[in-house]
Order: sequence, then structure tokens, then C-alpha cells
Amino acid sequence: MKQELRKTGLSRRNQMSEVEVRNLSAKIIEEIKKQLPIDKYDVLGFYMPLGNEVDLRPLMAELIAKGKTIVIPKVLDKNTMEFYPLQDMDDYYIGKFNVREPKSNKKMPKTKIDIIFVPGIYFSADKYRLGFGAGYYDRYLKDYPNLKVGICYGFQYIPEFPSDIHDVPMDLIITENPSHPYHDGD
Repeated sequence: MKQELRKTGLSRRNQMSEVEVRNLSAKIIEEIKKQLPIDKYDVLGFYMPLGNEVDLRPLMAELIAKGKTIVIPKVLDKNTMEFYPLQDMDDYYIGKFNVREPKSNKKMPKTKIDIIFVPGIYFSADKYRLGFGAGYYDRYLKDYPNLKVGICYGFQYIPEFPSDIHDVPMDLIITENPSHPYHDGD
């Protein structure tokens, strides 16, 4: 079932236009700013968008300009992903899986990262994430002590899908639609 969900979710996301991605990403950034005390955090974990993933780079650039430390993931081997700082928005290279990875080799300890924004293909009402299936985020987040925020478009936030024992739920999911039926408080 997860494989079929991945296929349909990626297909739907890949059909989005560049304008649609940009507009919805801007709305999601506004929701992040409304829902989180973003200026309170010193070290923030982000991701570089792959394909039509929600693009948080404008927020990353804004936070770097404010002197915040932005870290993004780098795949080290078939089981390990770690987060490293970005000096600026061009401080990356194309790494494994065609993903933009930081040039830095100064790994950021998990305990120093105040919040991590996590991409996914789908998120469920009970806050589980369906990614590409390699398990990098689940392995990394299993003992991550701080705030885990799933980032997705509203159509990617669905009632349920099967979760496994190693799956790590998010603390919060943010979409462009604050009145989405699965958001807390609604």
C-alpha cells in the first residue's frame, strides 16, 4: 500500500505548475510564521526541495540574513544522514539522489538543532510521514529531542496510511490551509 501511495502522491505533486508550487509555498511560509515563534529559534533544520516539494528557501534566506544558523541534511552512507550548516543559499553541491547537500563538514549535533522542518510525500492525521522509503529521516529523528514539523501541501495531509514500528511521528504538520480538518484545534 505504501508503494502505491508513494506513486500516486508523487504523480500528483509532479503535476503541479511552477506558479502553483511558488504560491502554495509562500502560503506555507506565512503559516509557519503564524504558528511558530520562528525568531525564537537559533538553529533551524530545513531541507532543499526536490522536484515540487514545498519550497522553504525564501524563509531560509530570510533567517540566514537575520543571523540564524540554518542546517540541511547530507546523506553520509546508506543508513546515515546528518545536518550541516549553510553559509548562504549557494553553499551546496548536488549529492546523492540528486539532492542539494551542504558543502560544510562541520556536523551540527542533534541537541543543538531547535526545530527541524521535514518534507514528505504524505502525512497522516496521526502525524506520521510517508517519504521515499529509504528511512533516513526516521533513523535521524528517532532520538531527536526537539520540535519536528512536517511540511506539505493540503492534498498531502490524509486521514491515514499504515505506519511501522520505526516510523517517527511529527509534533506538528503545517500546510497552506490552517483550517485543514487534521490540524490541531480544528
